[in-house]
Amino acid sequence: MTTPRRDSAPGSFQPAFYRMKDVIRITSLSRSTLYRRIAAGRFPAPVKLGGRASGWTAQDLQAWIDDPTNYVLPPNASE
Repeated sequence: MTTPRRDSAPGSFQPAFYRMKDVIRITSLSRSTLYRRIAAGRFPAPVKLGGRASGWTAQDLQAWIDDPTNYVLPPNASE
């Protein structure tokens, strides 16, 4: 379950983290394609949330959405 975050616009909510099912819906990519692109540095890696849970931040997804064909993992993202 994602935790909603209140944005500046009244009544608009944005999740703090997007889970796999949301990322698949947003990107229209399959789970295996996402994992291949993550391994190749062509898609942002998920953030560990605890236990088996992980998710993507809205900023990471937006960076990929802005330019999916030329997206390259930022150099400081591996730290």
